[in-house]
Amino acid sequence: MDFTLNDEQQLLKDSVDRFIEKEYDFESRRRLVAGTGLSEAHWALFAEMGWLMAGLPEDHGGIGGGIMENAIICEAFGKGLVLEPFLPIAVLAAQVLIAANGRHAHELLPKLAAGDARPVLAHAEADAFGELAWVETRAERRGSCWAINGRKMLVAGAPFASHFLVSARVSGLPGDEEGLCLFVLSPAAQGIKRTDVRLSDNSRASELVLTDVTVEADALMGREGEAFPILAQAYAHATIGLGAEAVGAMERLLWITRDYLNTRVQFGKPIGNFQALQHRMADMLIEVEMSRSQLFRAMAHLSAVSSERDQAISSLKVQIGRSAKFVGGNAIQLHGGIGITEEYSVGHYFKRLTMIDNAFGTVGVHLDRMAKLKRAA
Repeated sequence: MDFTLNDEQQLLKDSVDRFIEKEYDFESRRRLVAGTGLSEAHWALFAEMGWLMAGLPEDHGGIGGGIMENAIICEAFGKGLVLEPFLPIAVLAAQVLIAANGRHAHELLPKLAAGDARPVLAHAEADAFGELAWVETRAERRGSCWAINGRKMLVAGAPFASHFLVSARVSGLPGDEEGLCLFVLSPAAQGIKRTDVRLSDNSRASELVLTDVTVEADALMGREGEAFPILAQAYAHATIGLGAEAVGAMERLLWITRDYLNTRVQFGKPIGNFQALQHRMADMLIEVEMSRSQLFRAMAHLSAVSSERDQAISSLKVQIGRSAKFVGGNAIQLHGGIGITEEYSVGHYFKRLTMIDNAFGTVGVHLDRMAKLKRAA
């Protein structure tokens, strides 16, 4: 896989970088945090600039891009600590719709690309601990309809959703890959209780409690009981986007720290001249580049057979988790007390990297998955 950007991809990168530089400085972000956490003007701009359709195929209203385009946007958004739920909507939910195909994909994806729909995947549950097949939410047939009961935790972007893509089990036990389905629900459907929360990185999410939520038969996405491969492919794609965001955040954190060390003076000279601190910066740079290498490897294996894909995705997630902790922790330590203040950006990058470490499974979860895949090979 060639990771050199073509002309269109370079134009995409330049446009997102300009947006971050001109319209998403730290003070502007603080005002957004104090509000709803989403700027309608920004979301309209994402649609106008074609970022929401960048990773969509042409037959679904996109521009024929894919993982490279999404990674370019996510990396830039990581540098700017963008709050808007681009990854949950334009990457994760979009990839679920693409993989499921069918009527819902043809209806929702063009609207998503235009900024008129914001579908969000509601899949994670309290006892899953990163295990993709762990679904306790149940869907039962009642005549020609389905009744759904269960609870979904930390549904990113849910406060702004126009549709929920809800996973539910129709057969089997939690942890079984067979027996999973996906349903399209309206947020206004009777029986849905939504509790909104602001997470430590100031992004918004919700807990959904579903009590006898009744939907028509055509709310089912794809074939009954065969949703796991759809979820696995979508989460693989989204994990790469998450990794790209982490690389962007770590890179920006690295250069913020370098600039601080070159301006903070002790003993009559910038502390960046001290060899011990230069070694720290070199180690931080190595961690960033190791994460970038794992990101490229995961992108190259996205279309491989599931076992090879999952090994590469888990390897990326492990590296990102370890590097994020190292780079974020050292950045705060090198800044001293100012690094943890609410008024300074460094602590906010650390909080976002901590959330990324815990999203889609922790380091321990992915090490365990890598071991299982290796034993099964």
